[in-house]
Amino acid sequence: MTYDVTVVGAGPAGSTTAKFLSEKGFKTLLIDKEKFPRDKPCGGGLPLRVLQRFPYIDNDGIIEAFSSSGTVFSPSLKYQIEINRDKPIIATILRKKFDFKLVKYAQDAGAIFKEESTLSTVQITKDKVHVIVKDGRVADSELLVGADGVNSSIAKNTGLRKMGVEKGACVLQEFEVDEKIMDDYFTKSRHCYIHSRFNTTAGYGWVFPKKHHVNIGFGIIQDFKTLKQKQNLLQCYQDYIELLKEKDLIPQQLDKTPIKGGALLTHPLEKTYGDRLLLVGDAAGFVNPLSGEGIYYAMSSGQIAAETITEALEKRQTTQEILSKYQTRWQKDFGKDIDLILKVIKRGSVEKTEKIIKIASNDEILTNLMMGVIAGELSVQQYKWKIVKRYFYSSLKNCLNP
Repeated sequence: MTYDVTVVGAGPAGSTTAKFLSEKGFKTLLIDKEKFPRDKPCGGGLPLRVLQRFPYIDNDGIIEAFSSSGTVFSPSLKYQIEINRDKPIIATILRKKFDFKLVKYAQDAGAIFKEESTLSTVQITKDKVHVIVKDGRVADSELLVGADGVNSSIAKNTGLRKMGVEKGACVLQEFEVDEKIMDDYFTKSRHCYIHSRFNTTAGYGWVFPKKHHVNIGFGIIQDFKTLKQKQNLLQCYQDYIELLKEKDLIPQQLDKTPIKGGALLTHPLEKTYGDRLLLVGDAAGFVNPLSGEGIYYAMSSGQIAAETITEALEKRQTTQEILSKYQTRWQKDFGKDIDLILKVIKRGSVEKTEKIIKIASNDEILTNLMMGVIAGELSVQQYKWKIVKRYFYSSLKNCLNP
């Protein structure tokens, strides 16, 4: 079969790309190795700016709950940032349900979806993209979009990802809990918890309550290679569960459910385009280095990729010189935010994190700014000077009034 575009990977990035391309009238093939609906290791916290940028999501009942309160603990647990709002901080989702619905949006727009289609071979020539899946099916197209996740074979096989790429990791469980128990522990506001640099790790623990589920996880976002010593991620998670129960922050009895693990790139790839090729979402390394959240960047990159491909196909020019506009656009859109957060993290330490949370715990304005960045509600690039000024003001005030 012949298509205008083949999108490999039906996560949020791939499905969004396929949706917007199909709405423009392009014949789009969306393939995935899994059978849908399928689950994916994820905390399930959804930044509110996803709903602002893609309002069709909020109108379709795929949001499980909204959290309007939360607590961020310092590494020593001595200090904490408390936030309580009338409006939500974040939304929460179940990935199995969320991703399946995004595929349906793409299909409704006209995309052809082929599940259980494991990629076998990709050939990019001067004239076309030739894709073969393991059952022997063949698809030719003008352009290829690699949306095949953190272990993207397309990124590796086209040379856009080098050997030894830096990765972070996480483990998590999602427990189904009676709604009354959810209300008792997390209230109607669905109170979230974040433990920053728990056990002095370069990561954090989280508790995201949903409607009838609570998602508990632990992630080390920083690359293992840069740590002074490798940490046992599973042991960190088990210690975290024990702490949560000891402090009575979660139910003492939770049903047995599998522990799932996942990986993520620690920064975007240097190059996310080539002749007849674009990379989106996790395949391109788009993730918030502070929280590990990637859905906003995945869907945004899919939208930007669709815009760039539309121009390329309309002009009948599919070389990397034309497709390089994609990288310029995502860097302007959200790339500066990622770069700035990476710089902040590299300068961070347990001691600095402790100090920041201590100071913010006594300043409601700074708290709201920081929570906005942590939850992905605010652009750190746009608010950086406001945050810096407020931090220095609060630091001085704290020194004068210890």
